Amino acid sequence: MSFDGKQLRSTYKAGKISAWITAIIVAVIAGYILIGHSPLLDVEELEVHGLHHLRLEEVEDRLGFKIGDPLPLGLGESQRKLEELSWVKTADIDRSWSGRITVDISEYKPLALALTEPERWALVADDGTVLTHGLIAPLDLPRLSGVHAAGSPGTYLSADSSALLSLLVLMPSELGDKFFSLRRDSSGEIHGTLRTNQEVIFGDDKRLGAKIISLSAMLDYLEAEKRTDDYIDVSYPEKPIVTNE
Repeated sequence: MSFDGKQLRSTYKAGKISAWITAIIVAVIAGYILIGHSPLLDVEELEVHGLHHLRLEEVEDRLGFKIGDPLPLGLGESQRKLEELSWVKTADIDRSWSGRITVDISEYKPLALALTEPERWALVADDGTVLTHGLIAPLDLPRLSGVHAAGSPGTYLSADSSALLSLLVLMPSELGDKFFSLRRDSSGEIHGTLRTNQEVIFGDDKRLGAKIISLSAMLDYLEAEKRTDDYIDVSYPEKPIVTNE
């Protein structure tokens, strides 16, 4: 008799605990549903910062939500989709329970042009990211040639372009702006054409920093002497050579 009473009390306590757990689960689910449909927790405002080349509509399409939708609980997927856009270097999304979503985008800066097909040039970033399709009238940036053609936006230039991009990255901007083009010849040597039509011979892709310093010093010397020699050879940076045709 005593044993049966203890068993009944144990069964009653277990049933009571189970009922409480079930009630809590139901309350959590109901609360989630209510929150999801509460206008107090909708997306009330969307702020997007850092756009220079991208359009706002392109960003909104990738976010996966719009004003009036419930506040998203996770934003990782939206961030991933934004960073798939060729112009986006990084994207950061912040959510506020007041209903504001803030998107901070860092875009790539175009550094050069790469040929996609005859007479069409794509903008490329300093890490070789292809930013656009081939353009007929692109920005006035140094043109890379003698290397593999650029692919579709979001892909990367082939490895044979890396030294040409490295030259532009290492150059002070005022020196890089003087170049109309950089190219590899059939033997892999690097040449450049200045906007003054002067030819620069860099030689192989070794010691690029030293060659840039040598070229800068030589250009300053030629400008001071009011000379515009046709060829500037810095393939041996300690002994630059200037010649005319």
